[in-house]
Amino acid sequence: MSSALADRPVVGRPQGSAGPQQRLRALISPPRISALDVARGLAILGMIGAHVGNIPEFSPGDPLSYLSVVHGNSALLFAVLAGVSIALMTGRTRLPAPEELPRLRLALLGRGAVIFVIGLVLEMLGTGVAVILTFYGVMYIAAMPVLRLRASRLLLLALPIALVGPVLVTAVEVLSLGGYGSGAMLVLTGIYRFTAWAPLMLVGMALGRLSLERRRVGAIVAGIGAALAVLGTGAGLLFAMLLGALAPGATGSGSSWEEGAASGSSGEDSSWAAADEESWDGDVATVPGEEIDLTGLVCYPPYPGDPTVYCEPPDYADTWLEEESSWSEDPGGEGWSSYPQYLIDMDPGVMLLESVFSLSPHSGSTVEIFRSGGIALCLIGTLLLLARPLRWVLLPLSALGAMPLTAYSVHVLALFAMVGPGGWVSSNPVWALMSLALILACLAWAAFCGRGPLERVTARAARRAAPPLRDQAA
Repeated sequence: MSSALADRPVVGRPQGSAGPQQRLRALISPPRISALDVARGLAILGMIGAHVGNIPEFSPGDPLSYLSVVHGNSALLFAVLAGVSIALMTGRTRLPAPEELPRLRLALLGRGAVIFVIGLVLEMLGTGVAVILTFYGVMYIAAMPVLRLRASRLLLLALPIALVGPVLVTAVEVLSLGGYGSGAMLVLTGIYRFTAWAPLMLVGMALGRLSLERRRVGAIVAGIGAALAVLGTGAGLLFAMLLGALAPGATGSGSSWEEGAASGSSGEDSSWAAADEESWDGDVATVPGEEIDLTGLVCYPPYPGDPTVYCEPPDYADTWLEEESSWSEDPGGEGWSSYPQYLIDMDPGVMLLESVFSLSPHSGSTVEIFRSGGIALCLIGTLLLLARPLRWVLLPLSALGAMPLTAYSVHVLALFAMVGPGGWVSSNPVWALMSLALILACLAWAAFCGRGPLERVTARAARRAAPPLRDQAA
């Protein structure tokens, strides 16, 4: 999530002797592409909204519900921007020479490792946020083999991954009856999926190999993105209508926990508590507490951060433990004897179809890849057209997007300070205030200090990991 162009030297006064006005001017002047910073800034604001916002499920008649676009799309926008950054760090429009590859790959390794470690630290705060940085660091490392591919070949590689990858992963998940593990959850079946991020990162790398300063490129990218977004959304909506007519109640049976939420009601990095709350299908009737007769039941107090109260008959736990004990002592156990029935119960047909057509955020489906990728390209292309003439107007967003790793981390730390471990917030005023505070803080830091603090750490790690070329060392 680091800004690639922050590593590019800016011609003029040394950064240490530059004043606030010179630093801000350099932030929005060539060779830096301010449109990319603005896009990163919008992605950060979207992710904050996905974490703390109170956004209703999408409804055409509710203007507030249009903000549900932040769910899923903000994370995948970063996938495209990550690819663009990698391309800019590895030669921009010029493909790196073979002798440069070891150094460039080591630089990506160092950068990705530091981002991964920062992500681990944020995860251990216990905020409930599904931190994106660990996966983001892995994707930097995963880009190492394709640094010398031209834009056309990057796109040719991205297409089959987007079309076939989600189906293959779902097929394996179905055949293994939902097999899981820490590695699989990190890159294949979790909230962030390699099969969704890899093609969009490759598209971003292809985009970064183009001459982004040309207005014609921005217009073409915006047009292609809009077309992909419309086609992807249309295909997903058509599938949902057909599936609802042919198999009512079948939707939402995806393979991962986040797919149970309707489109727009669950976002990237959303807290586990919020995801659990939104995973109800709406068929469970609720009544005021005073209308429930709890006579003879034993109730468990709620856990911190979870207001749910569980009640059960006094002997229910003992009965359940006895049943579990007898089940565990069954010499036959589970396995191949029950495999066919379990396979049928998973409804593999619907799961495979959803792996292609689902519009649910973080479903990782082919349609989501095309729709979210299209939205990302449309946004980036539009900003390539508008950001330069509006560079001073968009300066606050540029400052935020110039230090996305710092801004994201500060946001998680602020959430931790507000609610503590296990807590969560669902408030649009908090979203607005946190966004404004981050924008102002990043603007002030950019004016008086320059590069973001965590961006400096990742840049230093990249330099330390990559030895200089022989001709440079001589």
